[in-house]
Amino acid sequence: MHDLSTFSLDDMISCGAMLRGLGAEARSMEDTAGRVVRALHENLACPTAGARACALVRFFETQRFEALPAERRRFALRMAGGEALTPETTCLQLLASAGDESAWNDPMASAEHLAIPLPSEEALARMPMIARLCAQLGIGTSSVLKPSRFTELAERTYDVFHVEHAAESPYVPAKASFVERHKIRSVVGCGGVLPSGQMFAVLLFSKVHVTPATAQLFRPLALAIKLAILPWSFVEQADAAPNEATRAAREGVRPCAP
Repeated sequence: MHDLSTFSLDDMISCGAMLRGLGAEARSMEDTAGRVVRALHENLACPTAGARACALVRFFETQRFEALPAERRRFALRMAGGEALTPETTCLQLLASAGDESAWNDPMASAEHLAIPLPSEEALARMPMIARLCAQLGIGTSSVLKPSRFTELAERTYDVFHVEHAAESPYVPAKASFVERHKIRSVVGCGGVLPSGQMFAVLLFSKVHVTPATAQLFRPLALAIKLAILPWSFVEQADAAPNEATRAAREGVRPCAP
C-alpha cells in the first residue's frame, strides 16, 4: 500500500508498474477501468487514520453518443433536458467507480454522472469541474467536443488536474452532501487522449491533503493507465462501427434528431 500523505517518487514508480499490468487479464475497456479504480482505492492508504486515503475514485471516458450502450444513451438524453443530441455529440461517460459507499462501486447506480452530454462549449462551461479538468490537463475544448484522430494528440504527455483545497474550490460541487460529509480535502486527477481521439481521466477524491508536488507525481501514472486500456480502445472503436439506425432498431432506442 502507498501512503498518499507522503507519496514519493518510489511510490509513483511502484504504483505505475501495478497499473500498467491491470489490462493483461481484463475482458474489456470497462473491466480494465474497474481494475484501475479498485486498485487505486485499495492501495492508496492513510496509515495514521487506519483507512483508505480516497473516499472515491472514478474513471471517465469521452465517447460519441451513438457509440454508447443503450442505457447510457437513454441517460444522456434525460440529462440533455430536451436539447437535441446528434450521433457525434461527445458524452462523458462514467466507465468505472470505486469508493467507500456501496453505491459508488457501480457506475450504473450513478444518479448524475453515468453519461453527461457535451453538445456545445456552453454546455461544457456549465460544468465547472469538467471544464477545469480539461483546462488543467491541457486538452482544448475543441478536442473534447470534436475529437481528432491525429496521432500527435495521443502521443502528448498531459498535465494533472488538482484541487488542493476542495472545501474552498468553486470547481468541486456538492459541498455539504459530499465534500463535508465525506471529509474530502483534495482532488487529483490524470488522463490523456487515446489514438481514437477520445479522452480518458481518472479522478481521486482524497481524504488527505494532496500538495501540488504530490499531485505532479500522478502525471506519469496517466501513461501507465493508458497502456493498460490502450488495446481495448481499438476494440471499442471497432464495436462502435454499426450505424445508429441499426443500433437503435436492435436495442430499442429511437434515434435522436440530427
